[in-house]
Amino acid sequence: MESSEDAVRVNTGTKEARAQYDANVAFANAYASRCGAPTPGRKRVLLTGFGRFMNIADNATGRIVSAVVPQARYPETSPPPAGEIDPPAPQLSVGRATLHLPKSGDVDVCAMIVPVYWDLAAILIAKEVQAFQPSFVLMNGVAGATQPLWFEMGSINRGAALDDGSGNLRPAPKAGEATAKLVDTAGADELGRPLLASWQAIRAAAKDEIEKQGNVRGGGVAFKDVVEGAVFAGFPRESNTYLCNNVTYVTNYLLDHPGKSVTLLRASTRVAGKPSSVSVKLTGDYRKVPREFIHWPSTVVDGHVAPAKEVMLRILDAQIAALGTDGAPVRGDNDLADPSLRGGDTF
Repeated sequence: MESSEDAVRVNTGTKEARAQYDANVAFANAYASRCGAPTPGRKRVLLTGFGRFMNIADNATGRIVSAVVPQARYPETSPPPAGEIDPPAPQLSVGRATLHLPKSGDVDVCAMIVPVYWDLAAILIAKEVQAFQPSFVLMNGVAGATQPLWFEMGSINRGAALDDGSGNLRPAPKAGEATAKLVDTAGADELGRPLLASWQAIRAAAKDEIEKQGNVRGGGVAFKDVVEGAVFAGFPRESNTYLCNNVTYVTNYLLDHPGKSVTLLRASTRVAGKPSSVSVKLTGDYRKVPREFIHWPSTVVDGHVAPAKEVMLRILDAQIAALGTDGAPVRGDNDLADPSLRGGDTF
């Protein structure tokens, strides 16, 4: 199915871009859930991180997710030669495991290490949501070298015109605009979409575990000097319009619009006989399912994956345990954001 309006438009104006686009669309359309259906009566987490992109050959979030669920092995790949496409299949790793968490008991976790490709990553996540029916969706990406964890409180309907991890595709904004809408039919009141989480519970759990792991050393550096605490990050922010926000906004939007078909990966130019978009829809009602994105320091990968794994497990446990309690998830509120990361009316 195709639509002329819904999706972020990606620039397919060059031979290389079109070849990459065709490979991504074919992979998206052929992809079927690898985690499968839920186990009745058991809570479920969909957990995502990223693989390599740009100058980040070893992505901390992919490594942490793989440490939590070893069945999702980190994709050990290298960029292709100049002028060639970067096939999406080797960039994806998916695995499922049952973890026993101290507060929550047995929890099924569908772990995904997704390619840093515009819209494709979000499509793959949506297909796992549809099959796995998660109780909590936790997405992760990297930001600065050393910093606090940024608990993102919202997402923005904007994509920066920057190449993705393939080096071949980028959004194509409308004339006179610097960014492209991710979901073109979303109204002006949905520019900034709040996320949904038990904010105080997950941050308290993270801060406690960071303190416990603080003196663990890797590469001659203490964990506490890499992960410098945990703060809430406001929205919309100009600095948060890349792939992290792409998967966050699209996932957030789909979870909040049950039954609505959204068209993604729309080509800037049509080619006769070839698809020009991919349609995605969630048939279940996930409006009350907590969903969160966390930005991690990129240098966690340099010897601190093990303590970071413990922090991630504490966050998962805290959110699952909070479901159905007085600490049930609520929408993100910029008033809670760290002053240095507070969003505003403009982005």
